[in-house]
Amino acid sequence: MVVFLLILGFFCIGVLFYNLIYSDKKDEADTPQEHTLIEYSVSDRAGRKGQQGEKEVQRILKKLPETEYIVLNDVLLPAGKGMTQIDHVVVSLYGIFVIEAKNYKGKIYGTHDAEKWSQYVDGEEYNFRNPIKQNTAHVMAIEELTHLSDRYIVPLVVFTGSATLKVLDCDEVIYDGMLYETICQYQTALFTPKQMEYYARIIDEIIEENRETKSAHINEVREKIIRWDQEVEAGRCPRCDGVLILRKGKYGEFYGCSNYPKCKYTKKI
Repeated sequence: MVVFLLILGFFCIGVLFYNLIYSDKKDEADTPQEHTLIEYSVSDRAGRKGQQGEKEVQRILKKLPETEYIVLNDVLLPAGKGMTQIDHVVVSLYGIFVIEAKNYKGKIYGTHDAEKWSQYVDGEEYNFRNPIKQNTAHVMAIEELTHLSDRYIVPLVVFTGSATLKVLDCDEVIYDGMLYETICQYQTALFTPKQMEYYARIIDEIIEENRETKSAHINEVREKIIRWDQEVEAGRCPRCDGVLILRKGKYGEFYGCSNYPKCKYTKKI
């Protein structure tokens, strides 16, 4: 009888511990965790990652022969009613290369015509704008400025960092290690040396004219961040105008959007 009571007591204790552990795990699973999209955040860390990618591309572009290629970095051009910023423009005898640099890690999935691409890092999925479509706006700005057709423009999206590309039908999307070779594959002369210098000068003059505009552009971005923070302070989600709700997750309390999982905005406390 004593043995039976001991066994029954151990069984009850085991059931109690199982319920406590399962309950904690269930709460964590049901609670949305913080999501920070790499590079597409407005944080300083994201900005540094983007700058690191651009500097790596600059290093590669410096290897191009100066007699055949003119490299322009951080190009700000008019686009519609606003401005568009292009990471790198290479004016060459063989065409004008318009380069968008991305510094990501994880696996990148996407197709040529998709509006959004996906990034998978540590089992989490993050969506970001299709960089091909993003670069299309840059190409249009170059065409508008130079009055050249797309025959003379070569768009490229270059991924630096440790990203693994799983993209379909996207020949213009390459790793940084392929950039130099890709540019040098174009060997059909489209411009004379004087024409190359002419188009580079047109773009460079616009860059000089837009230095003040660029300062205004930076101020506009800063004001946007301030408005973003004000909405958060008011308890509104800056992405979808949902209500920010206090939640408890694996790493403590945070504010999450009421429209989760459609909107995954979070803010640390």
